[in-house]
Amino acid sequence: MLNQPNLFKPLKSKRTFEEIADQIRELIYSGVFKPGDKLMSERELANQFKTGRMVVREALRTLEQSGLIRIKQGSSGGIFINDANTKVITRSISDMIKIGNVTLRELIETRLEIEMMVLNFAMARINPEDLYLLKKNIDESERQILTGIRPIESNLNFHLLLAKASKNTLFEMIIGSIMEVTKNFLQSVKPEKEYINRVLVYHKEIYMAIKEKDLLIAKEKMREHLIGDNLLLSHITE
Repeated sequence: MLNQPNLFKPLKSKRTFEEIADQIRELIYSGVFKPGDKLMSERELANQFKTGRMVVREALRTLEQSGLIRIKQGSSGGIFINDANTKVITRSISDMIKIGNVTLRELIETRLEIEMMVLNFAMARINPEDLYLLKKNIDESERQILTGIRPIESNLNFHLLLAKASKNTLFEMIIGSIMEVTKNFLQSVKPEKEYINRVLVYHKEIYMAIKEKDLLIAKEKMREHLIGDNLLLSHITE
């Protein structure tokens, strides 16, 4: 547990809980607090900030909602720094689409361009383990189709595996967030069997192009694949 004296600065302006949250946030960003670290208790934080525990609690609630910390109850509980994850980004994108700040068209355009960039890096950095996982994903999707299951999640995981093969954590997080939002849309429209089969064909073609180090074909098939996805999703807004 981190319990260093004089770690925080005296409070000055804005609402007190916001300044407390900002100071803790900056210490996370700067690496003073690392994923898995346990912070001092509410009481100890209140003593350092020279403020009440209710104000500290409000600051911690703000940080928890943003996904930076988690608060665990019980004898082994406490305030812990979270690992980076896509949940907050996904929720933000989903919320912005629902309230109209981001349109489905913008999501579609963003996905198309980012997946093209992911292919550039994945083609250069992919290793045998990545190829094995992509093939295993395709086989699983095919197995699900043969048993009458729509492999929506498995199909989306194909794109997550490509992002992972790029060896770029930010690409992986962005694609993960976009796939989660895309999954919600696909589950609402329940694609027909013809569409599902077409996705599998594209994934096989993309996989073979990557295996053969043919970036041009991989990007051509990815673009055709995503344009089909985009046409399906666009019907939701019509």
